Amino acid sequence: MRLFFWFWIVVFIGLESCKKPSPTDGGELFPGSDGLSYLQTDTFNIIATTMLEDSIYTDDLSLALVGTLDNDVFGTTQCITYTQFRLSALDPEISSAFVVDSVVLSMAYNTTVYGKPKEQRFVVRRLISPMYKDSIYSARQTLPTFPDNLIMEGNEEQAVHYLAPTVLGEDTLSPQLRLPLDKELGYLLLQPQDPAVLQSQDVFQQYFTGLSISSNAWNDAVVRYDLIDPASGITVYYRDQNGGVEDTLSYQFVVTTDCARYNEFRHFYSGSELSDFTPGTEKQGEEHFFIQTGAGLKAKLLFPTILNLNAYQDQVVNRAELIIPIEVNSEYTEYDQLYLRYLGDDGKWKALPDENVQVIGGNYNSTYRQYTFNISRYIQSVLTGELANKPLYVLGGTSGVSVKGIKAHGPKYNIVNPSENTRLVVTFAH
Repeated sequence: MRLFFWFWIVVFIGLESCKKPSPTDGGELFPGSDGLSYLQTDTFNIIATTMLEDSIYTDDLSLALVGTLDNDVFGTTQCITYTQFRLSALDPEISSAFVVDSVVLSMAYNTTVYGKPKEQRFVVRRLISPMYKDSIYSARQTLPTFPDNLIMEGNEEQAVHYLAPTVLGEDTLSPQLRLPLDKELGYLLLQPQDPAVLQSQDVFQQYFTGLSISSNAWNDAVVRYDLIDPASGITVYYRDQNGGVEDTLSYQFVVTTDCARYNEFRHFYSGSELSDFTPGTEKQGEEHFFIQTGAGLKAKLLFPTILNLNAYQDQVVNRAELIIPIEVNSEYTEYDQLYLRYLGDDGKWKALPDENVQVIGGNYNSTYRQYTFNISRYIQSVLTGELANKPLYVLGGTSGVSVKGIKAHGPKYNIVNPSENTRLVVTFAH
């Protein structure tokens, strides 16, 4: 047994620094009486960089993001939402004698916020051109709008009470933001020159092109809203004076799954830790690399020495774990889960074989402040030549409906204590 042990030490000494797995290394995963020997190495060379994320599609999502968030790590992120509206009922019976009392844009809170919302200054503008349900809209796309803010003058600043019920007179409603709009919009919506506008959803959406909704806040928060909640929409409150009898009525223009809608993300890195990052280039990540939602940032990891193990054809990968420790900061929210992808020969993103069989992991461990991926099948496939040794890309989840990010420890973050670094731990069975 002693000779066998020294045989393995000699085999690996010119290649990688190896060790037997201890209980803290995950050694408890390996049976002690199966007749196999196990060796473990975590000294693979890793090259990490931060790069611009591909633009993502953010259309047809029920959740809207509005607001601005600023921190020292990621700089400033501004979120704008765009949406169409539909008639709640075709051809509403509204006499020419009606008088608009008020117009309110309401958006139901989703209860999720990023940052600490206080008072925000909102801007609502009408789109110049119609949106289309069958079109594709991405996170970096800006739609042209008319310059006027439709919010009634003096009502632009609104407190954000995303957990408190909304009280209207004697009615208590679900938590929602309510923005008073210009009364002229009520006449535009309910008294078009061509009455046929109110007789067809498609014709109406060509007539009323939709809105952009943003918030010029003090960089305090991005708030998430549920646009297809029944409480969301434009409500016109009016008095109908037809026949000398006055009725107080209302009509709602709604947002449904049949409406085109999407979120735009704008990222500004000036004055942050990423101020030296230039889109289209890669920022070295020896000490830190970054991941950010909303077509923000992704990380690229290279393992240039992994194929050196092919010189020894009698070892089998028993387990391979990619471990990514992170910095925790109350100014931004980490992901519940990260994802790994590689670029196939066809130019399309591919999931690792470990994800295909649902063993990859990648969930955040708040105790150890790290993400751990089981990529055993992937590493073995690379060693056998079934898959090429290509870069792995680390991506965040919920990218189109959240403002999240991580600042990860790079592979050379702590030379003295490598357990604090991003590393690949491979255990072999012989």
